[in-house]
Amino acid sequence: MTVEEREAESLIKPIPMARLAKKNVALFAEGDVFNSGALSATRGAPVAFFTTAPSSVIFLSQRLVADIAVKFPFFEARFRRAIQASRQRLHGVTGVKQEVLDFFVRQGISVSGESVRVRQLDRCIDCKQCEIACEERYGVRRLTLGGYQLGMLDFVYTCRTCTDQRCIDPCAYDSIKYDEKRKEVVINEATCTGCTACAQSCPYGAIDMVDIDEQSPLVRWAFKKRLDKKKALAFGPGTGRVARPRRIANKCDHCASYGDQACISACPTGSLIELNAYDLFRERSPATAAAARGGYEHDVDGDRREVLPTYAFTEGVAVRSGGEAKVRRGRFGPLFMWTIGILAWLVVLAEVLLRMYAPTMSWQFHQLREVPDLAELPVEMVLEKVHFRAGDELAIQCGLVGTALMIIAAIYPMFRRFKPFRWIASNTMWFDFHLMAGTVGPMFIVLHSALRLGTWVDIALWSMVIVAVSGFIGRYLYTQVPELSSGRELEELDHERSFQQHRGQNPVAMAEIDRELYDHKVKADRVAAHAGVIYTLVWLLVEDARRPARWLRRRGRMRRLGMTGKQRRDLMRRTARMIKIQRSSVIAPKAALLLHSWKKVHVPFTILLTIVGAAHIWASWDRAW
Repeated sequence: MTVEEREAESLIKPIPMARLAKKNVALFAEGDVFNSGALSATRGAPVAFFTTAPSSVIFLSQRLVADIAVKFPFFEARFRRAIQASRQRLHGVTGVKQEVLDFFVRQGISVSGESVRVRQLDRCIDCKQCEIACEERYGVRRLTLGGYQLGMLDFVYTCRTCTDQRCIDPCAYDSIKYDEKRKEVVINEATCTGCTACAQSCPYGAIDMVDIDEQSPLVRWAFKKRLDKKKALAFGPGTGRVARPRRIANKCDHCASYGDQACISACPTGSLIELNAYDLFRERSPATAAAARGGYEHDVDGDRREVLPTYAFTEGVAVRSGGEAKVRRGRFGPLFMWTIGILAWLVVLAEVLLRMYAPTMSWQFHQLREVPDLAELPVEMVLEKVHFRAGDELAIQCGLVGTALMIIAAIYPMFRRFKPFRWIASNTMWFDFHLMAGTVGPMFIVLHSALRLGTWVDIALWSMVIVAVSGFIGRYLYTQVPELSSGRELEELDHERSFQQHRGQNPVAMAEIDRELYDHKVKADRVAAHAGVIYTLVWLLVEDARRPARWLRRRGRMRRLGMTGKQRRDLMRRTARMIKIQRSSVIAPKAALLLHSWKKVHVPFTILLTIVGAAHIWASWDRAW
């Protein structure tokens, strides 16, 4: 900033220095030895060194290093290994790895605690249940979605439990402390005076000051009610504060006083998770870290693949169990529900098929043979009574089961909004139950109808089909659109760098790949420019259906060109991913329309299905029994 700009914003606290850099090109940790010659990525640009946490840095002049090396040869060998290890590591930080490192430092995650909370964008359905659950527990939410995003991950706005805990020291009332046992920064709400010192010292905006003054238009009544209930607002002699507080500091403490984390337990799709920060941001290999701690006694052979892994950002982490978080969620519950539902339908389907094609083997035939009046009749006469038609007892039972499941699927919003339902099971379980009921219910209804069409009841049948299909399409869109609109720049950069290397090694094969990618991009651009929402959705579904055939043709071409083994597999995988990335040019401009259009079908037809289904049950109840 210029002097004028700094003076104009003098009342605003300075932002973290990591965000002032045009690009953070390197990160050094405990025990690292480095010089400016290691920073090849700067390309002549001015370089500044800064610390993201309190550090001790030793600067040695070249002359001093030379003198020590002459007097102590063993030191020269160790020093050489240290410089070489840093140089090799930093030379490998290019492309996507460079973007990951810059993000890692710029957003302050390099000083975060052992775990970081992230949202998997390819799993999130944007229901906001995590924020709602957090606010219900504490009276005001302690996290916000839409934080710092990189690729497929969203690092939500919440406390990171920084390793240097710079929010603690400014508090003059000792109301914010680091709990060694829980490894968490905790606010003592009973002694907090609302001075805002901790909030101002947090460079990442993780601490909020919540109004509890009844005269304030911004008062948060639910937050105040919670504090009143635990008697945390007392003041005067014998209490933790002298005067009545007007505001109280509020921050996430990972639900330290509870057995689970409300936000993660409430996520119905398992999108919100906590991960070990080391698994996401590993700035050096374990071998290099061990060498630094040991003083570089031996040569370092660090694996570049272990440094700043990129798969989590380009492909996602595929974690559904909550990761490192405390979570109340049954791991085998969804599998059990789906197994019971599908098995029950298969048993009924088997009975229907046996009645139609092998009646003597059906359960109905054996039941009829046990009836005293029919026991003496010839088999042919008993077989005349074996059939499956709409209105049969089995068909009616299928209808009752299917209707019950469809009702459960339709009232799913109640399960996720009312607390009593969440006491019974987690939002994840209810969401899985909703999916299972919305899938298996229509399957039972189809058996109930016995494919007997031509009456007004068909309105309910076809409405049910539309509801089920639109539900699957909606779920498909919620998983596809974020995947295609997030992280594509990072992954595309990674694939382009790899293709550039292959062009020198396998020019003929890359010519084939380039032609396929060009042809697909032309089609994708045409759809993006001229197609409507419905056509775009159909094109997206067809593209997914064509993937196996396209993979087989690509595999055949690679074989004819003589490519085998690891190189062929790498080229084929990257080509498939690049084609999927090209679809983002089609999806991204229409993402909002696609995500909201399916509800215009799903919800109205659910209502129509409910009305017609209720009328059908009312009209048929007496005849059925």
